[in-house]
Formats: sequence, structure tokens, C-alpha cells
Amino acid sequence: MEGAAVLGGASLVALAGGVGCLLQLHRRAPEVSAVRDAVSDYGAGPHEGWYRAQVTLLGLAAIAIWVGLRSAELDGDGSVWLLVFAVSRVLIARFPVDLPGAQRTRTGRIHNLLAATAFTSIAIAASTLSGWLADTPTWAFNEAWYPWSGLVVAVIAVALAVTWLVPALRGAGFGLVERCWYAATILWLALTAIGLILS
Repeated sequence: MEGAAVLGGASLVALAGGVGCLLQLHRRAPEVSAVRDAVSDYGAGPHEGWYRAQVTLLGLAAIAIWVGLRSAELDGDGSVWLLVFAVSRVLIARFPVDLPGAQRTRTGRIHNLLAATAFTSIAIAASTLSGWLADTPTWAFNEAWYPWSGLVVAVIAVALAVTWLVPALRGAGFGLVERCWYAATILWLALTAIGLILS
């Protein structure tokens, strides 16, 4: 379990770095609305380096958790979806979004596909894996609140999809819902990393 604990610690470091990058993006680019605009809009502007760093760090954090779970023989239901999330986060750094009003491009379409993959895969991973882990005797968090943290990620991901598909909602609050998704996802990843350290 020592290796799993090290990987859990490495994941927490990567998550902290990702959060730092997100805070920098919001501080350095106030023209991007936290209520209306997608986080990926930062990646198509002058602050793209911070955006690329944060998605890469979140992806690396998820990979560390996935490897840690496997090394501790805790890679149960939904763990493969955690890896899908991780890979989609790392890859999306290479494909900036098409900004609203700009011409649609192949790169932008790939970005949207990778974003949808990330939202869907972490919803499945968090909601299924956290329940499975909570039922595992060796897992540190076997209280009911841990599975609920995974369910929150899934519920917000569904809300995010609805907000994206309904034009009136997209223009009014997509950015806010996406930032709630980021917060829930990072919290669940952090809790899972801590669980690795403690288990």
C-alpha cells in the first residue's frame, strides 16, 4: 500500500497545481465570464498556457489515482472510466475550443468531443467507483458521504449537458454550471487521493 499512498500524494500535488492554474486564469482573464463562458474559452486566448497546464495536471492526478487503485487492488467498478477521463483531459490541452462566433474547425470539434468524453467518463467513474470503494473493507472512507460525493459529480455532469443542449440556458449560465462541475470533480478526486493515502 506504500506505493498507492505515494501516488495518492502525487495526485494531491497535481490537483493543487491544477487549482492554482484555474485561479490564475480567473484572475488574469476577467473578460471571460465565470457565469456564461466555458472554462475552455481561456484556452483559446492569450492565457492558453495556464489552461493547458490545468487540464494536464487534472489528467495526471487522475492517472496517479488510477495507478494507485490498481496497485492497491482497489480498481473496481468504474475504474476504467477514470482512466478515460484522465486521457481525455491530457489530450484536450492540444485542441483549443472554437470561440463563440468563430468559424467551426476540426480542432474545435475534437475539443468538444474530448470535453463530452471527460464530463461523461468522470460522472460514471465517480458515481460507480465511489460506491464500490465504500463497500470495500480496506478502503478508508466507508461512510455514506463518500459515495454521495461521487453522485454529486454525476448530477452536475447531467446538469451541464442540459445547460449545453438548451440554448437559452447555455447563454445564461453554462459557465457557472461547468465551474460547479470542476469543483465537484476536483473534490472527489482529492477525497479519492486521500483515501489512497489512508487505506
